Amino acid sequence: MHDELTEVAQHTAAPGRGHLAGVAGDLARPVLVVGSGLPVADLEVLFRDQELTCVAVMDDERGERVGLITRGRFTGAMTGRLGFGRAVLERRPTSDVTDWSALVVAPAASVAEVATRAMERPGERRYDEVLVQGERWGSASAADLVLALVGALAQRSTHDPLTRLHGRPSTWHGLTRRCEMAARTKARVVLVLLDVRDMAQTNARYGQANGDALLAELARRLGGALPPGCEAGRVGGDRFAVLATLPPVDDLRAAAQADALRQQVVTSLLAPSGGIPPSAWPWLHSSVAWSIAGTASPDELIGEAESRLRRTKAAARRADTTIPSTRPAAAPTMGE
Repeated sequence: MHDELTEVAQHTAAPGRGHLAGVAGDLARPVLVVGSGLPVADLEVLFRDQELTCVAVMDDERGERVGLITRGRFTGAMTGRLGFGRAVLERRPTSDVTDWSALVVAPAASVAEVATRAMERPGERRYDEVLVQGERWGSASAADLVLALVGALAQRSTHDPLTRLHGRPSTWHGLTRRCEMAARTKARVVLVLLDVRDMAQTNARYGQANGDALLAELARRLGGALPPGCEAGRVGGDRFAVLATLPPVDDLRAAAQADALRQQVVTSLLAPSGGIPPSAWPWLHSSVAWSIAGTASPDELIGEAESRLRRTKAAARRADTTIPSTRPAAAPTMGE
């Protein structure tokens, strides 16, 4: 089992991924700290509390050294090989039953990194708690580390790592789900597509890292600007989608409400933000498609929105060749 967990941790710890699982401080629970000179008999009294899973031990002579005593390790020591552990140890100092090789990490250490190091420990200590150093010491269990990794990988399977929005498969799954519900209720499903213009030129001029920062900032702004009930996703390298469901209305009102949503979304993205220079803030193409009452097909919606977006981009190219202009600081969006 530990080999699989190590592989999961290493996958999540790959460059740009570790933050998805959080940091050790997020998982740390307060841990009782005792001195290494505490008699084992007194330590046994502490472990009568069934909620106590471990204690941290501070070396009374070497203050920088910290060890760990888990409930399992303590129980095994008190039992002893021949059953005389308690008689031998009860007057001894706690240091005699302390694991001084415990894994100690900083609160800011990524969960992925900590889990990797935990799984690399010898078999008898692999699932021991991890001590988290700080003004107040804490501990994180192996179970909590694994759950954090599983959650991170679940998020990675549905979300785009750069923008934290839903990825393409998850977005289209959400569209399908909305269409299925709309077909039963005669509601209207709306799909807005946003295309970042000249993203390749932006990357070439400002660098890939700055291009990524631009996309991340657009995604942040987009997520914060959506009306209740809408959701956004990244469905291509420089393309975003917004999904919405409208109540049953006639065709004219559906068209007006769908385009109003498109305009609201693109207007919210006009002004530069997030430290992006105005000269780097992009033009956006946009399109919108909405379903027929009682009949909502995700494939047809995507096809229609893509077709309208192509026509919008083609019209913009024709305009560029006939009307010389300078790029404004807050560029307008073009839509259909």
